[in-house]
Amino acid sequence: MEELVLPQGLSSQNDDERKVFACAYESKKPSIKSRIILDWHLFSFLLEGEKVVSYASGTQGIDNTSFFFLPYGNCLMSEKLAQDGQYKSILLFVSTEVFKDFFNSYPASKNSNVKSYHQLEVEPRSIKKDAYIDNFISSLQIALSNQNLNTDHVLRLKFEELMMYLLQQDKSLLPYFKSLCEEWNEDALIRKIVNIHMDSGVTVEELAFLCNMSISTFKRKFAKIFNDAPKQWFFKSRMQKAAELLKQQGLKASEIYEDLGYENLSSFVQAFKKIYGVTPKQYQLSE
Repeated sequence: MEELVLPQGLSSQNDDERKVFACAYESKKPSIKSRIILDWHLFSFLLEGEKVVSYASGTQGIDNTSFFFLPYGNCLMSEKLAQDGQYKSILLFVSTEVFKDFFNSYPASKNSNVKSYHQLEVEPRSIKKDAYIDNFISSLQIALSNQNLNTDHVLRLKFEELMMYLLQQDKSLLPYFKSLCEEWNEDALIRKIVNIHMDSGVTVEELAFLCNMSISTFKRKFAKIFNDAPKQWFFKSRMQKAAELLKQQGLKASEIYEDLGYENLSSFVQAFKKIYGVTPKQYQLSE
């Protein structure tokens, strides 16, 4: 699986003083679950194709009618080509330092009544494009094509322009963006990821990546929290959910095996029998 650190992986510049970076990204090759390490926050303005991202908080997708804000951290990213075989986007990377500078000077951020998000609620945001955003993207493209405009100072101004507009359009974005610099609670993060992705087919290795941990560290912390190894815990939990769906909701095994992360019915039946000693059908018919 491909792993890429951004924005370093896209930048040819060695300017350590630069805190905002933008580029045009194009591809003629689809990607599935690439491991992306975002060192900075990212505004991803999709022009052609589709994008799907998986964070600790879940999985979201967009087409070119929307754009993504992706917080810094680890994510799994898939890109689907448009009908013409192209994937195109404009990427605006912004460091946490620049976000702090913005909120230090933004009057509304000093309001003590502003609701504070819990850090685990800070997830990717899909935002619909409108005429203003379309014009903003065009102006960003012009800046990228002009060496005199493609500077840290100009891109900071573009970022501030975008933020001012978004915060005026949606008041809920103020606490959301302000919460980006808070510290993660690792135990709470692991619990949230496990609950969200329990039935999504995400592997233990991918869960560790989303937690920004090595596999060994993730397994150790997981065992401490859940008193079981990850694979065993997931297996037991999925079978418990299967039993509830079969018995309480009267669903058939053929109706639930895919939702529980199994590729075929026979492997699900075998797994269920290991825990309950009978097939799903026999379990349903038992008293």
